[in-house]
Amino acid sequence: MRRIERLSAGLDRVCLALAKAGLIGIALVILLQVAQRYGVRAPFAWTEELARYLMVWSGLLGATCAFRRGMDPVILSVTADAPPRRQWLARGMLALCVVIFLLPMLHYSIFGPGWNVERGFLWRGMGRTSPGLGLNMALVGAVIPITCLTILIHCAARVTASLPSPKGTPA
Repeated sequence: MRRIERLSAGLDRVCLALAKAGLIGIALVILLQVAQRYGVRAPFAWTEELARYLMVWSGLLGATCAFRRGMDPVILSVTADAPPRRQWLARGMLALCVVIFLLPMLHYSIFGPGWNVERGFLWRGMGRTSPGLGLNMALVGAVIPITCLTILIHCAARVTASLPSPKGTPA
């Protein structure tokens, strides 16, 4: 297995485990919130906020897993028996769309106008804390560049993978 594919597979395992843990965490936190609200009539102030942050992290990490499995919107549908040129065109269009969409998000997560780090999304988040949990908002927002980098690695693995053999021919 190639190095980029191994990296992509390892990142996928980590992201999938974290996304699953986040979904379980959401269910448990909401269950706690409901029990406190209707059982004790004294809900915790932090449960809704934690569930929201877990949802963001789980959703974005789950999106990286979906992308790796090819469950993303298809720009150009090509079958395994299509000519190699058409398959490479489809891969090139996929890479182009992913890069056009993700590089600006990644850039502005780190840098602001004029390549100023102090005006970037994460840096600005470092100066804020969440009201219920007191979390540094940069921790919450860090999932955006993590997602971008992970999908770019998955895209590189998909684009550079060997072309599948047409049906009926040996690999």
